[in-house]
Formats: sequence, C-alpha cells, structure tokens
Amino acid sequence: MNLFSSHNPATGEAVWTGPAADAPAVGQAVSHARAAFPAWSRRPHSEREALLRAFAQQLTTQREAMAQAISREVGKPHWEALTEVQSMAGKIDISIEAHARRCAEFNNTVGVTRFKPHGVVAVLGPFNFPGHLPNGHIVPALLAGNTVVFKPSEFAPAVAELTTRVWAAAGLPAGVLTLAQGNRDTGATLAAHPGIDGLFFTGSARAGLALSELYARTPEKILALEMGGNNPLVVHRAADQPAAALLTVQSAYLSAGQRCTCARRLIVPQGSEGDLFISRLLGLLGTLRVGAATDSGPSSASASAPPPTGPSRSWARSSPPLLRRVCSTPSSSSSPVEPGCWSG
Repeated sequence: MNLFSSHNPATGEAVWTGPAADAPAVGQAVSHARAAFPAWSRRPHSEREALLRAFAQQLTTQREAMAQAISREVGKPHWEALTEVQSMAGKIDISIEAHARRCAEFNNTVGVTRFKPHGVVAVLGPFNFPGHLPNGHIVPALLAGNTVVFKPSEFAPAVAELTTRVWAAAGLPAGVLTLAQGNRDTGATLAAHPGIDGLFFTGSARAGLALSELYARTPEKILALEMGGNNPLVVHRAADQPAAALLTVQSAYLSAGQRCTCARRLIVPQGSEGDLFISRLLGLLGTLRVGAATDSGPSSASASAPPPTGPSRSWARSSPPLLRRVCSTPSSSSSPVEPGCWSG
C-alpha cells in the first residue's frame, strides 16, 4: 500500500495520511460511478437541483470546519478560506441558472435540440483553491446528470475528503461522487481509464498539454482544461499611483501569489514615472507578512516551489537583481516560500 500525507505548510505538521489509489482502486472508483450513473441520470432534474441546494446549505452549516481544513492544508488565512467556502456555496445558483439558460430543450423550424448526461466524468483538482475550483466542475456535472470520479491535489486530500462528506450529508447517493486520492500517478491512471467519458482539469499548462495530447485520440470524450498563466500587469500614466500600487500588490500576492490570475510580471515606463511607481510598490511590500494561517498566510510551499533553504535561494541568486524580499522566516523545510520583487 502506497501511503502519502499532506502537511501544514507553516508548521510541517501532517494533516492527512492515507493510501494513494493504484490502478485497481481507480478502476473500482470508475466502476462505482458507472453503476450509479443510470439511476442518477434518470433522476428528475428538479430533484438533482434540490440536492445541490441541500449541499449549499450543508456548506453554510459546516463553513467553519471547511475553512479550517483549507487553512491547515494549504495555508490560507481564515478570512480567505471562508470566502472560498462561500464561493463553493454560491456556485450552486450560478450553475442552476446557467443550465436553465444553456441546456433547456429548444425548437427551431427543422428540429428539436435536447441535452442529455454524458456519463462518467473525472475531475482533477488543484491545490490553490482545493474546495472552490474542483467544485466548479463537480456541481454542473452532477446537475446535468453525470457521475463524477474526483481526484484532488495530493497537497489537499483532507479538504477533498471533507467535501465528499458534506455531499453525503446533503443526501447525494453513493457512487455519484467517488473520491480517488493520490498523487500524479493516480491522476494519470484515471485520465487514461477507458471507462470515463470526459475529464475536467484545473492545473499546470504542462499537465494540460499532456492531457490534450492524450484526449486527441478520443474526440468523443469531453476535455475541459483550466490552466495557469504568466500574467503581465502594465501600469502606464496611472491617474492615482498609490491606488495602482495597492492593486498591483493585491494582484501579485493575494492567495500567496497562487491564483491563476495573479500578476507575474510588472511592466512600467522607463524614467521618473516608472521609478516612482516602483518606489511606492516596494514601500507596500515592506508591510506584508508571511506566517501561519492565523497570521497572514503562507504559500503551500512544497506544492509550488522549493523551500527557501534550498534551490529557491540559488534560483534567486541566478535571477535578475532582487529589489525587495518581503519578509524573513525561520529557515526550515516547512518554512513558507518568501515572496519578493525582481527587476528584469
């Protein structure tokens, strides 16, 4: 049995330990989802909708437990983890409205268009929003009558486990949402399993490219890819430079810089305008703190970058000149990665 663990990125404490699903376990999860599909897909849409609303209510009831799990496992401050749980609950109404608008039966002069469930779909979730982003795939898939095999990030198995318990408390039948915990090998096995009819992925561009190449051979299967970017932020002739500097810091460092929409590069004019803006920005960076989730929230260091005691420091030395390191943290394998600002 291949055991793996998730850890609190601020303390190194083990949060969750359990077996990674191997090929037989992945096959069993897909079989359970396939067995549950006929009854779930035939269930009246109104009943599926009601069950989703019950899930939203359960999330509201258990929002503190869910937020604490997110904070412990990926390092978000409690206030931000709570907003993630609220987004999960808010996805229900958004999905119901979108389904009614896009998937209703409609007629034209030559025929009738109807929508039907696709089958068993896999969802591969990321670590940066371990509740909200997989939820964004799972909720509309279930509403449409599909069954789901959910493989979460190996850095956030506890959040995924709690999420499935919340679904069970809402009354979701067994097999409709099946959890396959594990690492990259588990995800690759699930993605390649012939028993799934589609896959919804949020994660890196590299993994997304590999999935795109794999699914090019099976055009009858749905593939949805939501991948990260390398986002430039341009500041030019800002009418309010202090406000623009605040927005830049928020864009680059919110969620410890781990949102796919976070600014990675800043482009400013050469000369006095750009110099003044950089000066304002560095002043703001000096006010940021990195620590435990109860403080300002570390990054999930092991998930996104090496710890600052090893290769990341060498990487910083080989990069363009460092303008400002935001904070100083104890050097240990569990220390958060220290954010900074580099010139280039």
